[in-house]
Amino acid sequence: MRALAEFIMKGRFQAVAVSGLGIGTLMFAWVGAAAAALVMLRKGLAEGAYVVFWALLPAIAVAYVGNDIGPLTMLLGTAVSAQVLREQRSWAAAILAAVGMGLLTALLLLHFGSAYLQSLLALVQPIMDDLRSQTQGQLPTLGEGDVAAAIGGSTMLWSVLAVMLARWWQAMLYNPGGFREEMWALRLPSVASLILVVLLLLLRAAGEDYRFWGVICMLPFVIAGLALVHGVIGKRQMGRVWLVGFYVALALLTPLWALLVLVAILDSWIDFRKRLSPPSGAE
Repeated sequence: MRALAEFIMKGRFQAVAVSGLGIGTLMFAWVGAAAAALVMLRKGLAEGAYVVFWALLPAIAVAYVGNDIGPLTMLLGTAVSAQVLREQRSWAAAILAAVGMGLLTALLLLHFGSAYLQSLLALVQPIMDDLRSQTQGQLPTLGEGDVAAAIGGSTMLWSVLAVMLARWWQAMLYNPGGFREEMWALRLPSVASLILVVLLLLLRAAGEDYRFWGVICMLPFVIAGLALVHGVIGKRQMGRVWLVGFYVALALLTPLWALLVLVAILDSWIDFRKRLSPPSGAE
């Protein structure tokens, strides 16, 4: 990964090549978006926008030929979030920007992309019908708003992950250990938490088309909750075995996800890490 980051930072041609080739694929699209974000984080808006512009060409081609707008929306979401992170030096602000891009993507699709949403529904409907028959009709029938929410949520999540990869590359090259410290300290401020909760409640009350849109507003709490766990375990020097145990429990126990979100909301008001006592033996 370090070699790839060094190659990207060698010049415009290298950055455009990695970003364009990555975006042109489904499997490595987020790596291509991260390459553009790395340039934006390190060299600023002008250089980053240059890379994003050329990466838009394969993204548009994938959207037109492959009928997949995912790489396009992720690239744009990543670019906006990376620029916000560079300007504000705040992960909370960058994540909120990604939420905004996710909601905007879903809104534009719902109102102007009906044909595209219908084509996706036609692909997943046989699978959903089979699952519904196995569960005696307990699964809800999907609509255009549900598919728009899924695309918006994917845009938000992969944009944040791409910016995180870019920030990790940047720290690896220019500030070793900096990314870990940022992730350990990642926390949503109380105002941001309040905005997300209010948005979530409003979307839940907005009608059938918006019933799953609240997930886009909930994802930041999942990210903040995971950062809290990593931060507590890291600051307390508890060892990686605790992290492994946590992720195993998270995979096996579904209610832990709700608890993670709740703890992240509380942390935005209480700041648990600030109240931690140093580990025994530490000065």
